[in-house]
Amino acid sequence: MKEKIMNIELHIERVQSLLDQMDLQKKCKFSAWCCNALLLEKKIKENMTKITNSNVNYQLCDAIIKAGWYDFSQINIGISQKAIEDINWDDDDPLNDMIETQGTIELLASIRNMLLGIQQKSSDSYYFAACAENVINWKDALANFPYSEDGKIEDENLKREYEIQLLFLDDLKNSIITLQDIKKYR
Repeated sequence: MKEKIMNIELHIERVQSLLDQMDLQKKCKFSAWCCNALLLEKKIKENMTKITNSNVNYQLCDAIIKAGWYDFSQINIGISQKAIEDINWDDDDPLNDMIETQGTIELLASIRNMLLGIQQKSSDSYYFAACAENVINWKDALANFPYSEDGKIEDENLKREYEIQLLFLDDLKNSIITLQDIKKYR
């Protein structure tokens, strides 16, 4: 387990280093792409709707992520942060023990990280890189508590996540990401 944690740390350091070389718009695109990976997970969507008793929160997350992808300057950071913080659920709900709840928590954390990165507007890419870690945390949770019988699919998806994050960053660096690429490599 320790080796896996070290790999995550080294990977995130590399992601942050690559992001440090990019402008705010590209950093935002990367973080929105990461957030969207979590948003696309059917189990996370279903879980968020169940534990918050509404589809509105999922739609709110989608709107913030899309704004981060298309034009982060249109995001009202304060209102968006408050809206994400206000998404809560009953701590005693048995659904909290489900793996999907971990995914929901990672989704909300990734959106918070994206918003904090935008708010900072600095050359430090820490918050944007943290979005990559949120996705890896989710994939790691699935690998540890797989839906499949043998867990091979989940293990492969975890390994692939490391690779596609670097591929996407390379595409961003080389300016070959288009507005239609929010689902690229997914």
